[in-house]
Amino acid sequence: MFSLCSKISMGQFVGIKPNEVKIDKSIFEFVDKATIKLPITARIKRDGEIITTSIETAKQFKEGDFVKIELGYNKQYYSEFEGFIARINFTQPLEVECEGYSYQLRKKTLLKTFVNAQLKDILKFIIEGTDIKLDADIPIFKIEKMVLAKHNGVEALEMIKKISAGTIRMYFTGKILYAGLLYLPPKKTVKYLIGWNVIKDNNLKLREAKNQEVTVNMIGEKKDGSKVKVITSSGKAGTRGETKVIKTHAVTDEATLKAMAAAKQKQLSFNGYEGKITAFGSPYCEPGYKCELGDNKYKERGGNYIVESTSVTYGMSGYRRTVGIGAKL
Repeated sequence: MFSLCSKISMGQFVGIKPNEVKIDKSIFEFVDKATIKLPITARIKRDGEIITTSIETAKQFKEGDFVKIELGYNKQYYSEFEGFIARINFTQPLEVECEGYSYQLRKKTLLKTFVNAQLKDILKFIIEGTDIKLDADIPIFKIEKMVLAKHNGVEALEMIKKISAGTIRMYFTGKILYAGLLYLPPKKTVKYLIGWNVIKDNNLKLREAKNQEVTVNMIGEKKDGSKVKVITSSGKAGTRGETKVIKTHAVTDEATLKAMAAAKQKQLSFNGYEGKITAFGSPYCEPGYKCELGDNKYKERGGNYIVESTSVTYGMSGYRRTVGIGAKL
């Protein structure tokens, strides 16, 4: 018998009992999101005793309050989210919108011009003065020019994604920020067996590399009008595949362009299944994990995949984790 349990703290309050919780994370988004639904009135307990009459729940919290969400079964908890209150919606039930550590970057105003700078050095400047730490595995990536003219930290990260033509992935694991062209080697593994600990698998779709032949032309354009061109291909794009041409003024370093082209080609061309599965809250899983997927009925669906996203729901309907899988490892 599994009994749901939660430990939620917001601001000065702990042991908050929610109506519903929803948490969304992705390796393609650096903004982790959580929504907590609460009764519009509540009573405060101290040492197990009720010490107030009914109070208005909304008045007990404010934007910027720290939030921590732990969920689980039978008093075994998983740390699902850390962040801050971003908005309080006066609905019924009360809805509290929360944002991960990217929230701290919205409060910064940045003014600096970078020339021939490394990605890691730019990120160090962006996160300065926050609780955010950089992942140790951020790769070498040279940016020719980037101008921060009173941008906030979130806008700066979006600018980096645009400069890289979407090849840089940035996401948080707690307060640790990763940014890079390729998936990090998975540090942890989760095992799912369809028909056992998977509730729904009807969103899995087969994607075959032979139908995804892609040639990527990455072109860096210099100030003097000259161009640095890099081509990477997964097949004969001229016959039945496609050709992607990507131009950038911010990156002209050939090694960086090659890495960008390879990352974009891998992103557009892989063999295996993609889509989502819905599982129970346990085992724990988050974006960046390796998913060992087993299927006794359709063996070809089995294999190791990168976890691209997770969406956690918790409430009267139970504790569920929807897992988005991507490239086969």
